[in-house]
Amino acid sequence: MFAKKTNELMPEAAKPVKEALVKQFGNPFALTQFEGLPTKFGDVEGTVKTVEASGADQPLIRFQATGLADSYDKLQGLPLEWTSGKGQGHISRIKEYNFETGTIAVEKSAEIDPQPGDTFKVECVRLQFGRDLYNRHCMHCHGMSGEGTGPTSRYLNPPPRDFRLGIYKYTSTKSTSKAQEADLERTVKEGIAGTYMPSFKLLTEDEVSAIVNYVIWLSIRGETEKKLDDELFLDYSQEVYDERTSEEGGETREEVLEELKEFMELDFPDTLEFATDSVSEAWEEANEEDALVIPKMPRVPDTPESRERGRKLYLSQKTKCASCHGPQGRGNGTATQDFWTNPATNEKYKNRGLHDIWGNQLPPRDLHRGIYRGGRRPIDTYRRLAAGIKGTPMPAFGGSLSDEELWDLVNYVMSLPYDGNR
Repeated sequence: MFAKKTNELMPEAAKPVKEALVKQFGNPFALTQFEGLPTKFGDVEGTVKTVEASGADQPLIRFQATGLADSYDKLQGLPLEWTSGKGQGHISRIKEYNFETGTIAVEKSAEIDPQPGDTFKVECVRLQFGRDLYNRHCMHCHGMSGEGTGPTSRYLNPPPRDFRLGIYKYTSTKSTSKAQEADLERTVKEGIAGTYMPSFKLLTEDEVSAIVNYVIWLSIRGETEKKLDDELFLDYSQEVYDERTSEEGGETREEVLEELKEFMELDFPDTLEFATDSVSEAWEEANEEDALVIPKMPRVPDTPESRERGRKLYLSQKTKCASCHGPQGRGNGTATQDFWTNPATNEKYKNRGLHDIWGNQLPPRDLHRGIYRGGRRPIDTYRRLAAGIKGTPMPAFGGSLSDEELWDLVNYVMSLPYDGNR
């Protein structure tokens, strides 16, 4: 459930990170609402109708509720906030829910004494709906926490996406923006050609939207965790702790713990707030209109002249497309023969050729195959050229090429599958 890097922190540093994540997000088994996240929680409101008598030795209170008839039928595990009555302001976790009878069971506590007429809201209903669909359709490849290591992932090439970095390759947005919800919904509905990501067109629009909502929640949780880990790792990983307290390091355990304690008291709250706020804002901004890549002019007519201009651009030093995709667009450019440096570790990759941000080898696309993972529409190819492909070495040409040049490249690239002489 937690990232490898979190588990590599010294226990005294890992504990507050895990506690903060549980407090802000819950976990995939028991979701929690954190106000400010740009995800749809789907709270629903109910009223206590009757309360079942229960013995003093019974751990649960059961009551029948009204108002939930149109809500999702699986509310077990969700937080229930009391909005009136003795328990107003307190949170109960739903232990049982019978959709047919409308009966809810929550743990007994001194603060909770539901009476007929008391009101409450159940949080994260929409998120729960998406989680259950995700577990049914996506988890076996993408994993419980969206880490991309589900049970079938080992058999897939390319491997399933790790959602926790919040990076998605095929978007309609600028190179520095997150994906829009519409981008992810399109991927779920259409699948990704040339990969094992299937089309889920048989799902309803509402089901697709719920899955995407949950995937974004997984991404925000993962990105927040990464920011916290990055802040702590250089000083408080177990490896660094061992070095600091070794004979060469010269520090004592007490000195390291005192320093960590001070950081947790003074800086960690601000670090957590900044992490969640910055990630949430980035996802919100991605859905604004100015995040979209929109051509300034309509597509240049697909003529032999336009394709020829595109071909010259493709071969030019201005774009260097051929260095990766090869002079004929077969995906065999000279870049595929070099040993590249991993920007995360500053070390050479073990294998020749290009790699993506997830560390996977990434052969440049053979443009003659006519397989367009980001979509077959001309606007899809335009956006790949203008904004690049996030998480990969495919650069953005939107700042260096004019719109006319971009469309000429689109016309040339999209003509290659039909030109057997090249």
